[in-house]
Amino acid sequence: MSNGDTPKVLMIAYACNPEGGGEHWLGWRWAEEASKKYSVHLITTPNARAQVEKHATSHGIIPYFVEQPRGGRWGRKIRWQSRVLKFASELHTRKHFRIVHQTTFHTFRVPFLAADLGIPSVWGPVAGGEAVPAGFGGYLGPARFGETMRKLVNQLCLRLPAISRSMNRSSVIFVSNQTTLNFLPPNVRHKCLVVSPNALRPEDEMPMPSVARTPDQSSGLRLLYVGNCAHTRAMRIVFEAMTRGGLEKCRLTVAGTGEALNHWKQCASHLGLGKRVHFTGFVTRDKLPELYGTADVLVFPALRDSGGSALLEAMSKAIPVICLDWGGPGEMVNEQSGVKIPVSTPAKTVAAFAEGLRQLEQDSGWRRELCVGARLRACSHFTWANKRRLLEDTYDRLLSSS
Repeated sequence: MSNGDTPKVLMIAYACNPEGGGEHWLGWRWAEEASKKYSVHLITTPNARAQVEKHATSHGIIPYFVEQPRGGRWGRKIRWQSRVLKFASELHTRKHFRIVHQTTFHTFRVPFLAADLGIPSVWGPVAGGEAVPAGFGGYLGPARFGETMRKLVNQLCLRLPAISRSMNRSSVIFVSNQTTLNFLPPNVRHKCLVVSPNALRPEDEMPMPSVARTPDQSSGLRLLYVGNCAHTRAMRIVFEAMTRGGLEKCRLTVAGTGEALNHWKQCASHLGLGKRVHFTGFVTRDKLPELYGTADVLVFPALRDSGGSALLEAMSKAIPVICLDWGGPGEMVNEQSGVKIPVSTPAKTVAAFAEGLRQLEQDSGWRRELCVGARLRACSHFTWANKRRLLEDTYDRLLSSS
């Protein structure tokens, strides 16, 4: 198609930085993938203006920057959306967009006001329907009461007119996992597609010389956690599992920082694991390959999570995952790429986690199979090529019916 015939897409990404990580990197990559077929106009904040402008030129993306209003975090996001709607409406009268797509925020709790532009609209991937299972509040430390409030806020948000209108006006809603899909109102589920928020970075897709790892059985299982130290990623479950009989040689490295770090350190010390758990603090990306290279298994005991970028990164490096069969991680990992622990009562879950670690430590053949399976699943299900196909199929379907 000539440039004049290329459908114009308006993308909105509050978090967007081509040189950033997490949600900021994902916000940019959706725009980059869409630009391979469509004329992309991108609205974001000025927070990473230099980085966005630097990369936008080479991809033919036209960026616009809407200033954030002052105020508290939640109110600031809502008011920014109002500013975006006004700006987008004025821009649409001149550019005549065919589709509008809000990619970040990654939550249904912030409305998609630009769905009111009167053109086909895509919202997401959005998450937020995940919740900590009943009975596990004691594993959240000081965050347990905040989680109770979050459940109430989630229910309230579904009833807010702006969010209800956003859901009803959106042509398609990408949801991060089946858990969030089941949480949304039944009348909008028919327009939802489950799309994992996470995807591999280009370096994670590079060929590996071998995916068959041979851990040193005499030194015990080498566990690794990488990521934000959030209370909902209940590391105490792993600590308690490590104290179970038969796992005396098991060692754990926790790489990351965050609000739960001190609480985790206290828990490990209280359980007598001081010499068996190493907390590295913040680790730069260039140091992560060294950590992954010495790990046998990634532990990811999240009680509430939409996905997990470190989980996927580990799988791409042929490191199997042991996680709870709950929320996004439970959907990303299958039986060929890791061990999913059933969530029932805390005592049964900890016992099952310990048994899973025991089997991983004792059965080297099974562990090697999981290494191969982890790499295969990551590279076959969570690539940007897959996301681009989904994006183009969705856009083209909307364009043909508009």
